[in-house]
Amino acid sequence: KYELVYKIDETVGDAAKAAVEDIKTFASSVVISKLSVFPQNAGFLTTSTNIVPKLKAANLSVFVETFNNEFVSQAWDYFSDPTVEINSFIQEAEINGVITAFPKTA
Repeated sequence: KYELVYKIDETVGDAAKAAVEDIKTFASSVVISKLSVFPQNAGFLTTSTNIVPKLKAANLSVFVETFNNEFVSQAWDYFSDPTVEINSFIQEAEINGVITAFPKTA
């Protein structure tokens, strides 16, 4: 028995209830991009989306990718600190986990 994970390759900020229900029929977790949770403009965070609450309301685990230590991969709001970035996603967006190239940092 395997846990199936659905990866959304596009940046999404919302999802129709029917789409979430369709995903729920074959997957128990969803992987989305960082920009799907906290969109950026010119390197600064602009807002947060409602994709994570919608997926979690359907009892799907939400994982976000890809976290890196290099400051060029982070919004300016994280002060070039990968720990601050990860913490923001865990505490603010309440995601279930991260996908990172630097597991020691996570």
